[in-house]
Amino acid sequence: MHTQRFGPVKQWGFVVRDLDAAMQCWVEQLGVGPWWGYRNVRLNSRFQGIESEVLLDVALSYQNGVQIELIQQRDDSPSPYRAFYATPHTQMLHQVAYMVPDLDAALLEAKAAGLTELGMLSNGDSRYYYLDSPALTGLVVELMQADPAFLADYERCAAEAARWDGSNPYRLIG
Repeated sequence: MHTQRFGPVKQWGFVVRDLDAAMQCWVEQLGVGPWWGYRNVRLNSRFQGIESEVLLDVALSYQNGVQIELIQQRDDSPSPYRAFYATPHTQMLHQVAYMVPDLDAALLEAKAAGLTELGMLSNGDSRYYYLDSPALTGLVVELMQADPAFLADYERCAAEAARWDGSNPYRLIG
């Protein structure tokens, strides 16, 4: 029996040009919401060996227990998201993410399986690794630590999204 290397997919991440327009599309055309998130998030970035600080707006919703992340990079800093802005798309699937109990062990396992590290974002407490494989044709794999507080918030929001009645669709901070 073959097991999933990192467990179930917990998130599909999309890079967008306009976070508000993207959320509106997901709400009005697909019925997905509500959206939680943050504006003006500053994260430390290491991308292809270049250290910088990146400025993002991030929105999160849930569909059948899986998180959907919309990311708008607000500056030109090197990051795992920057290449998207050279495309003509308004939003594009960027990453599939896994929440793992041991981030360092999962990173080693990913590299042993042939994935290469593109970069890492952090806020001091949390790290998010971005990995690439030519076989995935531009789809990035994200590994993030599954700490208890993060998982509890994830489950709370997923449960609320499952009961969402369409009211109050935008709940961003900042």
